[in-house]
Amino acid sequence: MNGSDMIMEASSSVILTEIMIYLLASILLIVLIDWYAMKKIGGKRMWGYRVLRPHKALSLLIVTFFTLVIGILCLYKDLTVSRYTLTYFGLPYYLSVLYFLIKVFRRVRAETKGRQL
Repeated sequence: MNGSDMIMEASSSVILTEIMIYLLASILLIVLIDWYAMKKIGGKRMWGYRVLRPHKALSLLIVTFFTLVIGILCLYKDLTVSRYTLTYFGLPYYLSVLYFLIKVFRRVRAETKGRQL
C-alpha cells in the first residue's frame, strides 16, 4: 500500500488542538491590529476608533462561534475529518482577521488622510 492509497484522518483531539491554535492566533492578531488602529487614529476616545468597535466585535464573534460549534461537534459527536479537509478549518479565522484588517486600514486612511503626520 503506497502513501496515496492511505487516507489520513484527523481525530477530534487533533481538530480541537488545531482550532484552539487558530483561535489564539486570531485573537492575538485582532488585538494587535486594534492596537495599531488606536495608535494611528489617536486614542480610544476618538470617533474614528469608536467606529471600529462593531467590526472588532463581529470578527471576534465569528472566530468564537466557529470554534464553539466545531468544539461541540468534536466533544459530543466525535467529529473526524480527513487531513485535507482539516486544512480548510482555518479559513473562517483567516477571513475574520482579513475583514478586520481591511476595515482598520480603510478607517486609518480616512482619519489620517487630511492630517500632516
